[in-house]
Amino acid sequence: MNWTGQLHLTASLKNGKTILCDSYYEGAFKLSRPVFLEEDSPTYFLIHVGGGYVGGDRYNQCFHLEEGAVLTLTTQSATKVYKTTALPAKQQTTIFLEKGSFLTYLQDPVIAYEQAKYIQETTIEMEAGSSLLLTDMYTSGWSATQQSFTYDWIHSDMTVIYDRRKIVIDRLLLQPKDQLDSILLLEGYTHFGSLLFIHEKLNDAAFHELVEALHIFENEARIGLSRLPVAGLLLRVLANQTQIIERIFAICETILRSEVLQKEAVFYRKY
Repeated sequence: MNWTGQLHLTASLKNGKTILCDSYYEGAFKLSRPVFLEEDSPTYFLIHVGGGYVGGDRYNQCFHLEEGAVLTLTTQSATKVYKTTALPAKQQTTIFLEKGSFLTYLQDPVIAYEQAKYIQETTIEMEAGSSLLLTDMYTSGWSATQQSFTYDWIHSDMTVIYDRRKIVIDRLLLQPKDQLDSILLLEGYTHFGSLLFIHEKLNDAAFHELVEALHIFENEARIGLSRLPVAGLLLRVLANQTQIIERIFAICETILRSEVLQKEAVFYRKY
């Protein structure tokens, strides 16, 4: 298959520090040089040089963390999906995490503009003892009619396999013709976000601290927080501004890093 953009990387632990032992990218995908916001683990920015996704675009990403590797990946900016008159734009991501590895994968919003169609497929395979922090967000873009939902549809499909056991099957379909502002859908909100955290040291104290901390957003967002079959959680957010969801994610990351990882918060300095 011809890919509009392809990016594959493998990270390994060498002499107490994580390095990329293999990386490859082509087309519209690029990878930044490492930024060391933490002394022992690098942060890489995933860069799209094409300006946005259009109909028929196909993107493929594969991230592999070997045993003990700790890595942060984050997008450089929002993913903009423009008008797709025929085939949808599609992105496939595959993640392999070996024992003792920890991937932080923070994604800026997917912004779907008028008549956009977008598919996002994510498959995550984790060995026992590996860890993951992943965020995702979807919102509608500007339209000439100034309506909230003018894209055709967004389809997200995420599967998480932990220790050869399927623990998350998360399928999301946002389709404006279904009246997204109605009850049991987006209920008047325009932005949807999710945060997934899996770590064997997650405990009840950290979970309840999250619940208490998020009460301050009760007038700005709808938030749901669920435990997973393993030591982990899945957070859902409905809001009307990207900044609100980003603040919620930042609070969650700060608490999880402090209570579970015993580390300070990281400021990624993207803007």
